[in-house]
Amino acid sequence: MELWSFWMPTMVFNIAMLCLFAAVPIVFLIITARSGWGESRAYQTSMRAKLPFGSDAVHQSVRERLRRQTRVNMWGLLASVLVVGVLFITTPIASSPFAIWILTLLVVVVVLASGTLIGQLRERLFSPAPEAPRVARLVALTTRDYLGAWRTLTPVVLLIAAGAATAVVTVTAALGYTPLEVLLVTVGALVFAVAVAMTSRFLERRVLAQPQPASDTLELAWDDLFRTDALNSIRMSTAMAAWLPLGIAAAMLLSLLIDGGIALFAPGPPPYSVPDIGDLMALFPWWGIPALQVMYTLGAGKLPASLYPAFLRAPVGAPA
Repeated sequence: MELWSFWMPTMVFNIAMLCLFAAVPIVFLIITARSGWGESRAYQTSMRAKLPFGSDAVHQSVRERLRRQTRVNMWGLLASVLVVGVLFITTPIASSPFAIWILTLLVVVVVLASGTLIGQLRERLFSPAPEAPRVARLVALTTRDYLGAWRTLTPVVLLIAAGAATAVVTVTAALGYTPLEVLLVTVGALVFAVAVAMTSRFLERRVLAQPQPASDTLELAWDDLFRTDALNSIRMSTAMAAWLPLGIAAAMLLSLLIDGGIALFAPGPPPYSVPDIGDLMALFPWWGIPALQVMYTLGAGKLPASLYPAFLRAPVGAPA
């Protein structure tokens, strides 16, 4: 009875949050059903990117692309809510205090990135007439050209750090300081992160290999903007996946140090109780996920200065 009274509020909260998650895509799908939706968002995108439309055709193409991308994201969110809803019914996950975190990670790491990629890989922003002039670059660009060093390298650094932290947890498990279940969760998270990183590299190459039909440098810049956002979503998902094993391992090692100031190479069992997987997940530094989201979101919707059309670049030495 006491156990039920403990888990009941958590279950009610999770179900309420799941309903809220479901309401968001349903409302947006109703709102965006109008073909003319997205006018204000198109202008906001133009202002944030500091890119003019230049023509009604560009304006309409951008607005339609934003509308379709929003609808794909909302369908993906609704599908993820349904999947978690089935898990709520068929498994005890509904009573877990981490169920909403699982849903949030599913949405951020998989759904939003997938929605952006679908639009980038399956649709062309512009379709110039065969007789129209075309513009193209002389050299192929890389992910770093679009995102800069910080957003490009952050997932790599996190994944390397995650591998090192997992190795340390493996040593502590071998010495009897870390429970086997914690080691298995950490290693499983690392395997997931490596799989996401490998998949991301493949998807990035697909994005970079896509043709960019454009009649002028302004259209090319708009296409670059959507390409930048697609690459940004991929790198954000990779960084979040890499954070999972790093955060779990860091929480485990931190708890060991705080609880007893242990000597890792001292023989014998630990002189205190080590945290089980439930305690560890309560210590898990979840703030790393929203911190990465903020970092990548702040860079979204913008182009590096080198990708702006020449007529939009400020002269050297001119005030911004």
